[in-house]
Amino acid sequence: MATNTKERILDAAERLFADHGFPTTSMRDITNEACVNLAAVNYHFGSKEALLIAVLERTTAPVNRARLERLDELEARGNTTVPTDQVVRAFLTPLFDKWCEWGKSDPKFLKLVGRIHAEVDQELRAKFLKKFDTVFQRFSTAFQRSLPELDAVEVHWRLLFLLGSMAYTMTWGEAIIATDARAEREPEAILESLIQFATAGMAAAPVTEPVGVRAGRRMR
Repeated sequence: MATNTKERILDAAERLFADHGFPTTSMRDITNEACVNLAAVNYHFGSKEALLIAVLERTTAPVNRARLERLDELEARGNTTVPTDQVVRAFLTPLFDKWCEWGKSDPKFLKLVGRIHAEVDQELRAKFLKKFDTVFQRFSTAFQRSLPELDAVEVHWRLLFLLGSMAYTMTWGEAIIATDARAEREPEAILESLIQFATAGMAAAPVTEPVGVRAGRRMR
C-alpha cells in the first residue's frame, strides 16, 4: 500500500508540475490530485522540492544506470582506451531511446523538463544535478583517457555542452519539426547526427584562454 501511495503522489506531482509549473503547484493541489493527505507527502518526500527531485530521478535514474552499463561493457573489452565516439554513444543513446519513448507514450515528462529549465531556481537544479555525480565522474574519466590533450576542467565543460545539446533536442525537437518539414528525420538519423556533432565537439582542439581575461569574469 505504501508503494502505491508513493507512486500515486509521484504520478500526480509529475502531471501537475508539467501542466502548471513547479512554482504555482501547491502541496494541496498534489494531495487532491493523488487523493492522499499532506502527512503522506511529507512522510515519503518531506518537501515539495524533494518531491520534484524524486519525480525527475524516477525517470532519469534508469537512464543513468543504462549509461553506466554501456560504459562498463566498453571498458571490459580490453585494456585499450575506449574511442571518443563510443563514449559519446554510450552517454547519449540511453537518453535518446527514452526521448523516443516519451514522445510516443509520455509527453508530460518532456513538458516538465522544459519547464524546469525556465522555472526552477539554480539551487534546486544544482541539487538535482548532484544525482548525476557518479555518471559525470565516470564519463569524465573515460573522456580524459580518450582525449589526453584536454584537462579535467575542459572535459567537464564539454560534457555539460554534450548534455545541453541533447536536452535542447528533447525539448525543442518536436516544435522545430512541426514548423519546418525539412527538419523531419528518422530518430536513428537524428541520433547519428547528434553523436557525430558531439564527438567533433568533444575532440576539438584545446581552448586557449584569451590574454587579458580577468579572473573576476570567470564562471565558478
